[in-house]
Parts: sequence; structure tokens; C-alpha cells
Amino acid sequence: MAPQPRRSPARTLRHHLVQAAGVTIIGALVAMALLPGSVDIADMTGGDRPAARSQVQTPADAHLAVLMDRYRCSAEGFGHSAIPESAILRRPGGQVRLVTFDRGWQVFQDHGPTSLVAVCLRPPAQRTP
Repeated sequence: MAPQPRRSPARTLRHHLVQAAGVTIIGALVAMALLPGSVDIADMTGGDRPAARSQVQTPADAHLAVLMDRYRCSAEGFGHSAIPESAILRRPGGQVRLVTFDRGWQVFQDHGPTSLVAVCLRPPAQRTP
């Protein structure tokens, strides 16, 4: 059996460097996907939403989740299949509030500091005087 020719040291070093760079890049992508508060790749669609989101839930976010579930709300709307009866607004300080759909539509058209978050199928509860 004839001895095999040896690889040149430069080629072996280059091979190891390329391999190490590939492992580093893959490791960084996995870490970004798993760490809270990292870049959310699903949101990188070129829209006007920020690509990075915090994973920390504030009291306003928890309240928003309860309202969304209780009043059957959607941030995208319901199309022509249903008529919303209420809406959720977010004030500049971050507080969320359920209002009538008419009030939510007014805020949506005003483009002021308060923003429309979602429209809902159930009406807001009636307050007794």
C-alpha cells in the first residue's frame, strides 16, 4: 500500500477556519432564537412593526389578553363576516381600555396619541348609574 500524500498546512488551516465560522454563525442564530427579547425572525417582513419584541409581559399586556379573550377581539378585524360592537384602545401611557366601536373608530380616524388595538364582537358591559 502506497503512502497517501499529505495535505498542505495552509489548506487544512483554511478548512478549520471556515468550519469554525460556520459553527459560530449557526450557534449565534440558535441563541437569538432561544433567548427572550431577541430578534423575532417571523416579524422581519418589511412591515412597519418593529422586528424586536420584549418577552416581558406588563400588567397592561395581561389586561389586554383578558379583554381580547372575554370580548372576542381581533387586531386584524373580521372582514365582512361580522360587525364589531366594541373596540380596545391603548392610551399613550400604555393603559388599555374597552370602548364602544363608534369611539374606537373615531380614535382610528383621528390618528392621535391614543391608538386602536383591536375590534371586538361583544359589546362593552353597560354601566349602571
